[in-house]
Amino acid sequence: MAISLRRPAADSTESTQDRATAEAIAKDTDTPPEIVQEIYEQELSSLASEAKITQYLDVLAARRVRMMLRKH
Repeated sequence: MAISLRRPAADSTESTQDRATAEAIAKDTDTPPEIVQEIYEQELSSLASEAKITQYLDVLAARRVRMMLRKH
């Protein structure tokens, strides 16, 4: 049984936070925000598909996206 502490996807606060995170990563890595948003959502989805506890998925996804974009 998975424990989900993450807000439902329809929550506007979450999407605002996700956009803000993507924008911050875009600024830090000099990458277009649209590309960062797409990569961030893919990472978040990938992590969520295997997670039992989802409270920190946004932090983990942001870290992975930053690492990916810094390598390029």
